[in-house]
Amino acid sequence: MLPEVMTTLAASGAGALVAAMATDVWQGARGGAVRLYRRWNGDQNAALEAQLDHHALLIQQADDPDQARRLLSGQWQLVFAQLLSEHPDAEADLRNLVETIRRELPEGGKQWVQTNIARDQGTVYGVQGGNVIHYHHRLPSAPGSTGEDGRQQ
Repeated sequence: MLPEVMTTLAASGAGALVAAMATDVWQGARGGAVRLYRRWNGDQNAALEAQLDHHALLIQQADDPDQARRLLSGQWQLVFAQLLSEHPDAEADLRNLVETIRRELPEGGKQWVQTNIARDQGTVYGVQGGNVIHYHHRLPSAPGSTGEDGRQQ
């Protein structure tokens, strides 16, 4: 099982790659993905290149390209997760590919969707493109109030 940071990177790679499909930056993104695989898996890229081209065509022909991207993203996350599982040292290369694609995408292609669900008194802290700093302190009791045990505080 991949560490969470690698799983997240695989998802980021998938999101960036499918966001670039059927856009003006696609050829650069495609070339970057092919180079990444060639570096780590040798010249066994014919199937990968065919899959990249087919998926870009699916998005281009889709009635709802965003839905097509969402559906294809899971497949590419699996592909990148497998690469990272077999070649953990590919992390830096995949990270560079993601950063390059994101820089080249137009602002409209950088939309993120995040769903956070907390249950059973759980807490969720979600952030995109930044960070969260959370300090959890118990509020002081009001003067004259009683605690859970009924004693005055």
